[in-house]
Amino acid sequence: MNSEEWKVKRLWPYVGVLLAVVLLAVFEADLLYTAQEQSLFLHTQLFFEQQMVRAGGLLTWAGCYLTQFCYYPMLGAGLLGLLWAFLLWLLQRTFRFKDVGSGLIPVACLVLTITTLGYWVFYLKLPGVVFDATLGTIVAVLMAGVYRLLPARFFVRTVFVPLSASVAYPLFGFYGLWGVALMALMAWRTEGSHRIVDSLLALFAIIAVPLICYHTLYHETNIVNIYWTALPVFSYSGHRFFGYYVPYIILVCSIAFLSRFKTISSTKGNLAPHISYLAPRIIAILALAIFWYKDGNFHRELAMSRSIDRQDWNSVLRTAQVAKEPTRAICLMRNLALFRLGKSGDETNHYPNGSALPNAPFPVRMVHTFGKRLYLEYGIPNYCYRWCMEDGVEYGWTIERLKLMTLCSLINSEFVAAQHYINLLKKTDFHRSWAHHYQDMLYRPSVIAGDPALKPILPLLRDDNFLTSDQSQLEHFLFEHILSTSGGTREQEELARFTMRYYRRNKCKIIEP
Repeated sequence: MNSEEWKVKRLWPYVGVLLAVVLLAVFEADLLYTAQEQSLFLHTQLFFEQQMVRAGGLLTWAGCYLTQFCYYPMLGAGLLGLLWAFLLWLLQRTFRFKDVGSGLIPVACLVLTITTLGYWVFYLKLPGVVFDATLGTIVAVLMAGVYRLLPARFFVRTVFVPLSASVAYPLFGFYGLWGVALMALMAWRTEGSHRIVDSLLALFAIIAVPLICYHTLYHETNIVNIYWTALPVFSYSGHRFFGYYVPYIILVCSIAFLSRFKTISSTKGNLAPHISYLAPRIIAILALAIFWYKDGNFHRELAMSRSIDRQDWNSVLRTAQVAKEPTRAICLMRNLALFRLGKSGDETNHYPNGSALPNAPFPVRMVHTFGKRLYLEYGIPNYCYRWCMEDGVEYGWTIERLKLMTLCSLINSEFVAAQHYINLLKKTDFHRSWAHHYQDMLYRPSVIAGDPALKPILPLLRDDNFLTSDQSQLEHFLFEHILSTSGGTREQEELARFTMRYYRRNKCKIIEP
């Protein structure tokens, strides 16, 4: 093989990364957009300090910063692709193997850390989850690369091991410890007696540094989690779902293998080089094809929610028509679109009904996913605000929650609260124009009543301004709330008639379980 053919051959793994970016941007655009809506980055000193109160704070801060670019899914996917291409190059330079494609398995694992999220995108408490694994992996490999470049004489490498651990763990959490572990593996690829000392020192640093930081810096972190900070916690009601950690486990194991990898020399009749060339490519493709989360209803729910955010009701109906066995969230968003377009008569029968459960191993409640927006759109802002507040305390503050709380405050004429949320949104990169738009409406009720997003909601408001408990049963509560309205506005009466016809036709068997 001549030099030109070899250069072209080296480019193919980067073409694979480009293909992964295209697939992500095309099939997971709504997931990327939702991820930035469920995240928050503020250009303030306080926001930075809030991230740094736990190990891995710099990583989550950077992850939040990059996640906001998913406001434009193609841009977010492109940034991920650039980082993955850099990781391919970095893996080859650090571990010095000839075939760049040997690093495709780690890249495939990083893709899966995003595409396997599913409904966890609403429940994870880790900020910047879309970019965290990619950035952390790059940091870990960079640490191993720096270790390799340092001279072995005068114990320079040996001193670097505990020093890097004490710096990397507070900044990058688990990934800093992983970088130290890679140094221990790299030590055995070098000559000299220092490798035993370096390996033992790396093991001691991995165990001791988190404990020291726990007792001196990070008192709010549970001691059980000190070694796993900056990793997502797939836990619900005290139950851990370890299947979601498979991409992370394979990621760690594959890079550990690459750190010990040696290029297989090619001899006549030897199949080993061909196997070592094809294996990572085949494994990466199969992993993406098998484990990519492909639930149609989930993606339709995300697309419909995004359309509601844009007030594109026709798009909501087009998406709902594709579902053969829809979830209750799809049905409720579809019914809302029919009502807004004045098509709540016989056209309801043109769309399939169903009560398919969300494809998740834990109970998914609409109040945590799409219910807050539905509460607002159906004229019940108090419950929207209440769930935004509760989820903000439990899972963290997000763009979506701040926006919804702004709208609820404007509707309820709570202008001081609205100004507070608007001031926060003005410190973001992609939601400033939205914040300025609604800031112009403060203390101007006539302008609020004419806003395209708020105008249809105002006639649905009721005079009984109180707050009880919906028992997390959003659809059942909506049903009772709408039908208990009497002597209201024309819109309220029309909504009540539509709701009664719909549930009588379906004999109320499809209310959210």
